[in-house]
Amino acid sequence: MAPKPVSLTLDRVARALRSPERWTYEGDVRWRAAVAVILRERDGALEVLVIRRAERAGDRWSGHAALPGGKVSESDTSIDDTALRETLEEVGLDLRALGARRLGQLDDHPSLKQRSWARFTVVPVVYAIEGDPPLTLDAREVAEAMWVPLDEVRRTQGSMLWWFRPVKAIPVKLPMRLPRWQWRGLTIWGLTYGMLRELMDRAESAEP
Repeated sequence: MAPKPVSLTLDRVARALRSPERWTYEGDVRWRAAVAVILRERDGALEVLVIRRAERAGDRWSGHAALPGGKVSESDTSIDDTALRETLEEVGLDLRALGARRLGQLDDHPSLKQRSWARFTVVPVVYAIEGDPPLTLDAREVAEAMWVPLDEVRRTQGSMLWWFRPVKAIPVKLPMRLPRWQWRGLTIWGLTYGMLRELMDRAESAEP
């Protein structure tokens, strides 16, 4: 019988991210981005804020699950500036005004490599908040936002088929089996899955 998964808590996440050591992507990228991994404890469960992207013509990620965030702007002086600014713009949460606690950063998460470089890389910054602050969604970018309990969503572990084209010049797509979770009609996969999976793995391995 497989061992019962460790219950995820803010305290465990904080201990796991106490060390500043993290993997950074050193390759060339077209642009960098940051996302906010916003956590809270509610009724004894650790939850993360996940958004569903708005449907937009020409956007291949329309309707997909994501974390609040976006590209680094020239006006941003740090990766936190990007994560905080994008969170305010997309879901109306002013994490600074809310007194959010910064727990740390996860590893860099580059996009799928094309030849020898990644198109972009994402830096996840982890914050903890209290209470149930209201959300104000930017309908141009966000269709829905929901608090997802991590202990529950990881029980929905499954896989999905994704078709990708390894070489742009050749119009042939190949199938790839990718891990995913499901939550209330939302499929969490790709970079978002990878970032949350890393968070869970780190928290589970943290010293009690």
